[in-house]
Amino acid sequence: MNFVSHVLSGACAALILAGCAMPERIVPNQTSAEVLQQKLGPPTTKRPVAGGEAWDYVYGPEGIQTWRFNVNTQGMVTSVTPLLTEERLRRLVPGQSTEQDVLELLGKPRDTGRVGGEMTWEWRVDLQPQLGVYVVRFGDNGRVSGYNILPDTLIDGGNPGP
Repeated sequence: MNFVSHVLSGACAALILAGCAMPERIVPNQTSAEVLQQKLGPPTTKRPVAGGEAWDYVYGPEGIQTWRFNVNTQGMVTSVTPLLTEERLRRLVPGQSTEQDVLELLGKPRDTGRVGGEMTWEWRVDLQPQLGVYVVRFGDNGRVSGYNILPDTLIDGGNPGP
């Protein structure tokens, strides 16, 4: 068996073992917060929301998924939401959406930086048929000035192209 075969075999085994802990298998109003943590570990972030807390699980920095679980004051998961969907990405409104709006909509970014004087936040996203990097730019007023979906250079071996 060659190196690539070993790597692929190991990756397949890991996916099969991880199947029990897949976020989409958490059932609202049937899964407790305790069971959620047993299956997925501690959340990346927790924040108060009406009626309880929002727990985000960010699968990064190179992952392409972020999940939000709302947990009520009785310790029961009440909702499960994948955050990095195309529909949610398109909800941002340049000139109106704030940094807080972006965090509530998409969760914690994988990276932040500055480009051309603007603050940028980015997430890896799966927008079939390809993966990309979703970049949100913020103006000096803290509002979204625009966003882009760039090719994911991790997919083609780091070659950013011409």
